[in-house]
Amino acid sequence: MTASSKLEWRQQHRLLGDRDRLRDLLEELRAAAMNRPDFEPHDVTDDEAAIQADAIEGRLAAIDEALDRINSGEYGLCLVCGSPITVERLEALCATAVCRYCA
Repeated sequence: MTASSKLEWRQQHRLLGDRDRLRDLLEELRAAAMNRPDFEPHDVTDDEAAIQADAIEGRLAAIDEALDRINSGEYGLCLVCGSPITVERLEALCATAVCRYCA
């Protein structure tokens, strides 16, 4: 197994774990909002929950895109300039799609 494939394998398992945790968190957030007796769709606290849910959904989308890049062999390459993304950046931001120069 090459160093690159070891990194991809490690990152894939990390991304899958992150995705599972975020899906659980999103489900809990939505259930808590819907189960409140004073639930109002346009309430400020409901808006805050919606903002949190949107942020989680954005992170889930980034994770799914990173998993797709791993499966297609494009993981670790910047989507903007095509240069390799440093291992350090991938370790810190495993779903990143761009190098530090294009970020």
